[in-house]
Amino acid sequence: MTNFYTLTRTELAEAAKEYKFIWLTLFFVILGVTQPLVHNYMDVILENVGGADGITIDPNRPVPSSGEVLLSTISGQFNQIGLIILIISFMGLIASDRNSGMQDFILTRPVSLQSYLMSKLAGHWLISMFAIAIGAVVSYGYTIFLFGSFSFSDFSLFLLMYSLWILYVISLAILISTFIKGPILIAVATIAASIFFILIKGFNQLAFQLSPGGVLNVAENYLLPGREVNHFSILSCGMFIVFNLWLAKRNITQQ
Repeated sequence: MTNFYTLTRTELAEAAKEYKFIWLTLFFVILGVTQPLVHNYMDVILENVGGADGITIDPNRPVPSSGEVLLSTISGQFNQIGLIILIISFMGLIASDRNSGMQDFILTRPVSLQSYLMSKLAGHWLISMFAIAIGAVVSYGYTIFLFGSFSFSDFSLFLLMYSLWILYVISLAILISTFIKGPILIAVATIAASIFFILIKGFNQLAFQLSPGGVLNVAENYLLPGREVNHFSILSCGMFIVFNLWLAKRNITQQ
């Protein structure tokens, strides 16, 4: 436990030196603010940029609910552009240690491989959720100001479920890092696999709910209740995380 704590603290200190807490947070705050503003001021934006020619905007169109705006912000912007930037930010989390010899240095000390992998997972999850949570809370504030109130407890439960998805994506990046040496290829493979688990929803609902991406459905139900939800997706996501770490440990041991 002491080694895990020390290694996790080192990951956080490295992230602080690279200003990840600042630029990642600013990035998610911008994403979180942009979407509610675009929803509310679309007419004004189109008029001022001259892009309304040929576009008919129905003045009686329904105003989106707060839940719909939050869903489009976090499940849309955060889970697309935001996820890509997150993955790029930690694409070298194992590869850089291996290429610099730091991994061999650490593992020749009285440090278990399990502590090393768990510190990578926990450290990058804390960094990611710090930035995402602040961006999401700012977006929540703008959304309820522009579109009306929304339950903060439901919003918090959504973030809690969404954090499981982020934990899975990080475990996936760790696993892929044990197969591939190049950071760019690791990022591309992780992004492609993550998008696959999101897009599978449109092809097979049962496979989606049993996949790691199924936890997104559980999370989104807190923003827009009424959709079909299988809570087994939470357990399924946890099992995939454990499997990724187990396979990563096995690969490193065999290298």
